[in-house]
Amino acid sequence: MGGFDPEILQDFLTECGELLDELENRLVELESKPEDLDLLNEIFRALHTIKGSASFLALTNLVNAAHAAESALNVARAGNVVVDKRIMDWLLAAVDVIKQQFVELGAGDPLTAADDQLLANLTLVGDGKYTPDTPEASASTTEAAPTNEPTAEAPSSDLAPGAIKLELPDNKLDLLDFLVADLDESITKLRACAEGLAAVETRATAATQLKELAESLVTSADFFEVDTLVALASGLRDAGQALLNGALPGADALIARVPAAIEMAATLSAGLRDSVVLPVPAGELLPQIAALCDGQPADPSWPAFGAAEADPAEAPAPEAPEPPPAPKPVARIGPETVSEPAAEAGTKTVTAVEQTIRVEVKRLESLMNLVGELVLQKNRIGAIAREAGLNQSFTQEWRELITGSAGDLDRVTGDLQVAVMRTRMQPLDKLFGKYPRLIRDLATKTGKKMRLVIEGGETEVDKSVIEELGDPLVHLMRNSADHGVEKPEDRLAKGKPEEGIIRLTASHEGSHVQIVIADDGKGLPRDIIGRKAVERGLATEGEIANLSDQEIYRFIMLPGFSTAEQVSDLSGRGVGMDVVRTNIEALKGTLDLDSTPGQGTTFTITIPLTVAIMPAMMVGVGEERYAIPLGNILEIVRPGQAEMSTVGEHPVMRLRDRVLPLMSAAELFDLPGRENLAQPFAVVLSLNGKSIGLMVSSLIGQQEVVIKPLEGVVEKAGPVSGATVRDDGGVSLIVDVAELMRIAEGRRTVAAA
Repeated sequence: MGGFDPEILQDFLTECGELLDELENRLVELESKPEDLDLLNEIFRALHTIKGSASFLALTNLVNAAHAAESALNVARAGNVVVDKRIMDWLLAAVDVIKQQFVELGAGDPLTAADDQLLANLTLVGDGKYTPDTPEASASTTEAAPTNEPTAEAPSSDLAPGAIKLELPDNKLDLLDFLVADLDESITKLRACAEGLAAVETRATAATQLKELAESLVTSADFFEVDTLVALASGLRDAGQALLNGALPGADALIARVPAAIEMAATLSAGLRDSVVLPVPAGELLPQIAALCDGQPADPSWPAFGAAEADPAEAPAPEAPEPPPAPKPVARIGPETVSEPAAEAGTKTVTAVEQTIRVEVKRLESLMNLVGELVLQKNRIGAIAREAGLNQSFTQEWRELITGSAGDLDRVTGDLQVAVMRTRMQPLDKLFGKYPRLIRDLATKTGKKMRLVIEGGETEVDKSVIEELGDPLVHLMRNSADHGVEKPEDRLAKGKPEEGIIRLTASHEGSHVQIVIADDGKGLPRDIIGRKAVERGLATEGEIANLSDQEIYRFIMLPGFSTAEQVSDLSGRGVGMDVVRTNIEALKGTLDLDSTPGQGTTFTITIPLTVAIMPAMMVGVGEERYAIPLGNILEIVRPGQAEMSTVGEHPVMRLRDRVLPLMSAAELFDLPGRENLAQPFAVVLSLNGKSIGLMVSSLIGQQEVVIKPLEGVVEKAGPVSGATVRDDGGVSLIVDVAELMRIAEGRRTVAAA
């Protein structure tokens, strides 16, 4: 895969990769509404852009797969075929091939060719020979797409007068058939644009389309080194732009010359089939178009041009000056690329305003780390300002000045922190867009009818959170598809629609994001889960009878727990839900579930917007200071002796109508003199519906902390997830609430045994 400019290749992978991700989602959507022409056109344009950009890089195997799929979609756009399940399977298989090729391209490996049978099937559709009853095409007899064999060359002795043999390297010659096919299609659309320019009411739309089509043609023609075609396409592009700019003195004359340029391009296309550049009088026409685009009135001495004059058999070889050099296309590849020629004296140059820039993730990571350090210093300055405000040796004026400056720093730092966080924010649509295909494939594999409904995909979270959410969401949706949604016949017997619905919803909840996966299936069986829990020794029958439904359901999140009677390749081994819970807890989030038998199951994930900075409660344990995540604190109480007792060997606390496990922070962190250390306060913590009390010595107050990982720095001692720098400059460990819950659960299990 050598020979590519790394920057151009990265632009291709990034921009066309985004189109590819969206393409899969749109194809699944198309299956439910196959006659949606706007959706069809959107999919076709995305695939056409990917193919065109791949052609620019001479990626023949990728172009073959994209061209076959594009041809099939083009027939559907023309209304000659309806995209059914079989065609959709082929289209999605082609997208899978292209996705694999993108991976290989990024790794610098040779691109895998698409399966001949797949290309043959798509070509069958593209050739208009497909019906729902048509058997699959034979890969050995059907031509799927242009092969890697060089295009046959026309004998040089047969060249028309003035024609030039097109000399290309093999890698470009292999793709020439694609250029001709695209050129023919573009000329048909350009002719329609020329007709639209004639009427005032359609002129703006036609001019926009003319500019976009010609712009795409400039890039392709430049790649294949057809200078005359580059010049003609550039002239058409400039004509479209000039007609969009408002009143133009020679607009009618310019519009009259557009068809001539189009027909000259058609003549070139006819010659390119035989790798020949036919002569056309572009040198006479293009200076006229350039002058008219510049706002000059039509010159009466100019010869008139019409479609007939583009016929190479009648047109003399051009004697006028050479066509103006074509502008060099920019390096970026993608649907929004705009070529910007250098401004010349007396010409109008329209510059596209770029609304976005691409920044390396490492730079954002570095910026986020610096903001974290700034937050720590802001906390430190705030503490100093509070001390100064109480120091009577300063004048009142100085105390107010210091306090005001610290407040301003706090405000500015907060705004900067939010701004930097937003640069890392990405909509969940980037993740959710992958799941309609997943549910479609699961429906096919399980023989069920089900559909995914996505809401709130525009909700934004930190990039690092999105990266860690993928696997948990896949596990949960597999569970809903395999265990939740029933077979169509079972749903009909229960009076439900035969198609099951899985809803994936996201929304902001304060400084957190809530993601809900809900199905309308059979729900969780309390009796079966309870029986399995008793069989595994997790609880006694008496305890099961006294547990709430939510407490019973949480057994399925334990390692190895499964209610499936049979193990499938989708689920049933009991290795999914505990992984989901662990991954969510690693994000400082929570996982809750609720279920109604016969109506469905709902999983609710709550995660912070970012995992780098969080609010915490600072507490004292003896001489040490610890940070507890504020989102896990329900309340802080000071229990009396009457509220405290033991169950077995472990202390508990009665809090109103509940009995909570009580844990000593001094013992957990193995502090010296812990037996005699006073810990009068109980911080009530909650995670995934479970609650415990953590005994501490003192309460210091709330503080925004920056999480620093401990891996590779110090050995973890006790349930801690990281460290932070306090506002007094000292270092505090951050309490890992999930680990506390696991310790409490282990004690309860041992006590029950």
